[in-house]
Amino acid sequence: METEPAEHAIRFAPFDQIDTFPSQIFWLVVTFGVLYFASSNWLLPKIRKLLADRDGVIAADVAAAAAASAKADAAVQELEANIASARARARDTAAKARAEADAKVAAETARQEAELNTRLGASEKRIGEVRTAAMANVATISKSVADAMVAKLMGKA
Repeated sequence: METEPAEHAIRFAPFDQIDTFPSQIFWLVVTFGVLYFASSNWLLPKIRKLLADRDGVIAADVAAAAAASAKADAAVQELEANIASARARARDTAAKARAEADAKVAAETARQEAELNTRLGASEKRIGEVRTAAMANVATISKSVADAMVAKLMGKA
């Protein structure tokens, strides 16, 4: 095979700095200019608009969240006030019920004590009557017992 002389050899264009370097620089500048023009006039305004819209949505969401949080805090405070009121009413109701129960117990206790005192007085009166009757018969009974003992000791029938 024959080899061509070095001056007629085909060179790879990107490595051929002598012949293609100025055209590569030209096309680099043209391509960069077209991309810069397209991005600055078409892409970047859309991105800026999207970012502004997103910031607006975020700000609206944050404001809505703050309002919802304030509303929730107010609801919590109202609920706590209602719970405190309900607890106070429950304490009052319990105190009234306790007082009523204590009054009923005291009245029933007083009634039972009065009934027991009446029974006790009647019982003491009966015991006194029985004792008086027994003491009245003691002399008669003791005389009979003494006569019977004397008769037995003396052997009389």
